Amino acid sequence: MDNDTDLRFALQVAGAELADTPPAPDSPLGRLRLFASANPGVKLEAGHVRQALRGTLGRGPRA
Repeated sequence: MDNDTDLRFALQVAGAELADTPPAPDSPLGRLRLFASANPGVKLEAGHVRQALRGTLGRGPRA
């Protein structure tokens, strides 16, 4: 097996998959990517991830 096949198998075992396309903009990862590209000087931290999961990233004070 090559590394890509090994990675894909490990992700399947974990219940995930390796995507070949960018995440949807309304997904938590999509929100983080959009926020990061709009705010290049901001270091992403755990609070940003929590906001992205809640769907509130960029909509008010950081939590």
